[in-house]
Amino acid sequence: MTLVRQNYVNQYKEQIEEMFRQRPIWTTMAFANVIELREVPLRTQLLPRFAYYCQCGPWRSMWIKFGYDPRIDPINRSYQLLDFRAPRDGFQVQSFATKKTRKTKLQKPDQNEIESETTYHIYSADKLPFKRQCHYQVCDIHDRQCQSVLKNYETDVYTHDDGYYSQGAFSAIREIMAGQIRDLIKQNKDDEVTESDMMT
Repeated sequence: MTLVRQNYVNQYKEQIEEMFRQRPIWTTMAFANVIELREVPLRTQLLPRFAYYCQCGPWRSMWIKFGYDPRIDPINRSYQLLDFRAPRDGFQVQSFATKKTRKTKLQKPDQNEIESETTYHIYSADKLPFKRQCHYQVCDIHDRQCQSVLKNYETDVYTHDDGYYSQGAFSAIREIMAGQIRDLIKQNKDDEVTESDMMT
């Protein structure tokens, strides 16, 4: 490793270690949003020094801190991955979704990008996802209805396919989220029509 990159690692070492103390499992996007760094250098140069990348199972596509096995404790259900595809009808991908991942330099994004990107990893029923396919950790689904339904599926028996939820949990959540997004799209269209009528 070059001296420049080593200094870069040292610069963020304490912050990264503290984040893994707060949450032992992260998606790259969630980590990037909180630490306010771009995903590519974070994924290729920083995180591999503090965590291992899980390629399959309930925590696939996530970084898990070294020495930690999420399979041993049901509490880790809150970090499981929900792979969600927003419904096609009326959904438009926002242009900044791809802009973020193209930049790979070891630098922070500018302030305007930070303000618009720091909540990409969080699902909320009052805003559209930043792209059609998203990965959410359960703890980042900020919706009471979804969390209430998930609670009914909790189990203390681990399986490779469903982790610490019984079968069907995430299918139920995807259906709720899809309905919420359709409602939001319809509401946005109605608002646009109302605004247009007021202008004429």
